[in-house]
Amino acid sequence: MKKFALALLATAAALAQTQVSAEKEASMKADLKGQIDGMKKQAQVMVDSVFSFGELGFQELETSKYLTGMLEGAGFKVERGVAGIPTAWMASWGEGKPVISLGSDIDDIPQASQKPAVAWHEPLIEGAPGNGEGHNSGVPLNIVAALAVKKVMEREHLKGTIRLWPGVAEELVGTKAYYVRAGLFKDVDVVLFCHVASNLTVSYGPSVNQNGLVSVEYMFKERARTRRERPGAGAVRWTRWS
Repeated sequence: MKKFALALLATAAALAQTQVSAEKEASMKADLKGQIDGMKKQAQVMVDSVFSFGELGFQELETSKYLTGMLEGAGFKVERGVAGIPTAWMASWGEGKPVISLGSDIDDIPQASQKPAVAWHEPLIEGAPGNGEGHNSGVPLNIVAALAVKKVMEREHLKGTIRLWPGVAEELVGTKAYYVRAGLFKDVDVVLFCHVASNLTVSYGPSVNQNGLVSVEYMFKERARTRRERPGAGAVRWTRWS
C-alpha cells in the first residue's frame, strides 16, 4: 500500500511537472508512510467489511454502497451507474491535470464462502459466494492510498485529479470494455490498477505478464452442404463461435 501511494504521488508530481528538491521529496514520502501507518485500523475495517458482503458480479450492491459512502465522506464526488451498469461508479477529487485513475475489482466467486483467518475450507454459509481471490482488499487499499495522497496534495497545493473505480463482474470479464466505450478514461493520463497477490508481494510492469481479455460471440449464417449439392442448396443453420 505504501509503494502504491508513493507511486501515485510521484505520478501526480511528475505529470504536473512540479519540481521538488530531494529533501522535500523525502519529507513527502515520510509523511505518506506515516499517514498510511495511521490508517491501519481503517484499512482493516474496510477490507473486513467488503469481505463480509460476499456479492457476485453485477450484484455488488452493498459493496458499492459502502465504498462510495467512505469516499463521499472523505470529500470525493461520486457518479453512480456509470456506463449503464447499476453497481459501477466513479469517484473523483481534485481539479485539472494530471488525471490519475485507480482501479481494483470488487466481485466475488460462486461457492467460495469462507470463514476469515481459517486455513482450511470452512464456509460461513454453505454454497454461498465469497472472496476467493482477494477482491475485498483492492479498492479499500486504493482508498487509503488516495486519502494519504489527497492530504499531501492539499498541503503542497499540487494540482491534479484522483479518480477511483471498481472492477465490477471481473470474473465474468464483464465491464471494463464498457467503461472504455463509455469514455470513462478519455481524459485520464495514467491508470494504476492493483490486484492482491500471494505472499504479500508487490510487482509491476512487464514481469507481471497479464493478459487483456475481451469476450466475443460470433454468429455465422451458412447452408448445410455436401460434395454433391450445388452451391446455395441446403437448409439454413446458425453456428456460434466464442
